[in-house]
Amino acid sequence: MCQMDFKIHNRAMVKRIVFILITASTFFACKTDDPIIAPPSISLKAGEYTKQGDEIPVGGKIAFGVQANGGGDALTNVRIQRIVNGEATTELDRGIFVEEVDYEFEINAVKSGAQVEEWRFMAMNANRDTATTSLTIYLGEGSAYGSIQHFESIKIGMQDNTEFPHFLDVNTGTTYTNETVAGNEAKIDILAFVYLTGGEWSPTLNCPQYSTAPSYYPILSDWETRNSTLYDYNATDNDLVKLDEFVAAANDSLLVNSYSPGSSSGNCKYCYTGKLVPFKTQQGKYGIIRVIHADTTTDGYMELEIKVQE
Repeated sequence: MCQMDFKIHNRAMVKRIVFILITASTFFACKTDDPIIAPPSISLKAGEYTKQGDEIPVGGKIAFGVQANGGGDALTNVRIQRIVNGEATTELDRGIFVEEVDYEFEINAVKSGAQVEEWRFMAMNANRDTATTSLTIYLGEGSAYGSIQHFESIKIGMQDNTEFPHFLDVNTGTTYTNETVAGNEAKIDILAFVYLTGGEWSPTLNCPQYSTAPSYYPILSDWETRNSTLYDYNATDNDLVKLDEFVAAANDSLLVNSYSPGSSSGNCKYCYTGKLVPFKTQQGKYGIIRVIHADTTTDGYMELEIKVQE
């Protein structure tokens, strides 16, 4: 009888062991089959770009070639900050949606007078996973402020104006109509329109890339290249640039130092006659616009005086 009980108990234990082994193998098999989600990545290109430890004089050019990837999810945001004495200034905060392929771009800036600058680069994907990289640059000797171009009078029409061109290439001061802009779309930095905002009709400076621009100029929807120009609305609203400073500016020092990326947008409203508007183009050129004349009707025009980096 005891022998029979032992055999029954032994068979039960064997069954339990077999069950445990099967369960464990299934568990580990499932774990092995789980996909490995690649994290996002961000890196800086070599070559002629700014690199770790560079010494750059005040006003000197800073240039980064950036390559980012969302990894296993779509890339949704890239952010670049300049950190001086523990205070971070966001130089770029770009929302995007890029799947599978690398997202590559360049960013240009100008060296401040700070002895040390840390530059931090961040990429985030749709799963809110992040990747960062950084480098440090130092203040070099001397000054590297450069020459500027001066366009004394440029007229561009608002959205319903039929007398003046609507699209401006700020590098050359050339204006284009809906017809002549064909083949020159990638050169356009600035456009203007009037709209009702805050109960006021606002003469507004804008750019091809801004989300609402095609509602005023539908032709923009067909452009392969739509440049972004950012305007410092805080400096504009609060008249931080003085007319005598603008008139006296003979190099790009005032242009560079008047622009703050932390208060910039591709849409600058309330650009009334007399306003001074610091800006930065997609190519990284700094400038200041003086609004000589601005109508508040959709068939009116703006007359601009512009100083911009060469």
